[in-house]
Amino acid sequence: MNTTAGGNAATPGIRYLSESDVVSVLDMGRAIDALEDILRLQGAGQARNVPKTLASWGEGNSMHALGSVMTDQGYAGFKTWVYAKDGGGSIFSLFDALKGTLLAIIEARALGMLRTAAIAGVATRLLAPGDVRRAALIGAGPQAVTQLAALAAVQELDEVRVFSRNVEKCRAFVDGLAGRYRCTLRPCATPEEALDGAGIATLITRAPDPFISAAMLRDCRHINAMGAILPAKAELHRDVLESAARYVVDDLENARRGSRELRERFGPGPDGWERVEVLSDLLAAGRQPPVGGLTFFKGMGMGLSDLAMARAVYESAQQRGLGALLPAQTRRNLLLDPA
Repeated sequence: MNTTAGGNAATPGIRYLSESDVVSVLDMGRAIDALEDILRLQGAGQARNVPKTLASWGEGNSMHALGSVMTDQGYAGFKTWVYAKDGGGSIFSLFDALKGTLLAIIEARALGMLRTAAIAGVATRLLAPGDVRRAALIGAGPQAVTQLAALAAVQELDEVRVFSRNVEKCRAFVDGLAGRYRCTLRPCATPEEALDGAGIATLITRAPDPFISAAMLRDCRHINAMGAILPAKAELHRDVLESAARYVVDDLENARRGSRELRERFGPGPDGWERVEVLSDLLAAGRQPPVGGLTFFKGMGMGLSDLAMARAVYESAQQRGLGALLPAQTRRNLLLDPA
């Protein structure tokens, strides 16, 4: 079944895609390739983000919205989600950017986990030295599962050392995934143990305050800082940022607004951020990282990452006939012109 600009295909209507539909068509390797493709388009000026909006309240509650558009290929979309003390939920709305029509509503928890890991995979593939054989994974929650998959997809590793402050969770994580990858998984009692000898470190925690110092990273050559996406949180002490030779982000504006670690290093305003590079620009230019020094990648989340996943899922779902087409009356209500 052939698709045209905006994802139009032979089957019309709005498609509702569940979490199970998403995971049935999108594995980590495809997610990384789909994201790298859209980042190259962004670097060439053919795709762009709508700045992230967020609000927070109470103890750790927050709501977020991310938008993006592929101007030459006819897709646009918004991901919206809410985190609360007792849970959360997220939806991606995919539009035909040329006609303005709604194409799909996609449950976005798995989508979000895949894009968060895939962007780390893209950054690792571009920035980390290829000869690194040992990595550290700091965090053992649900998102750590996909972060491990991304590391394994782009780097030939002999060992991944895993640390979580919750010892039982760390052990369960390792036991549950043992044998799935060629590399050995090793639970560690301290972050120092996990980082000892690790050339790549991926952090994916909900730590409110810094707990990783430069001394712990003496063997590290590349960091994926994937947690701490709210201004009040941080995983890394300032000396880590001061010791880095190269700083790369997925989205500069989101990093300026939301990364406590980078704001402490470069200040809250745009002045002083000249050393911070954007991943899409590097991909579009075909640049390679300099030899030596520590590279630091901060993934804040951006609309184009979600759009890359949504596009890949939607096109596969169209081809396979997955999901549910919304009833005609529902489609009419959703597409009513408010004017």
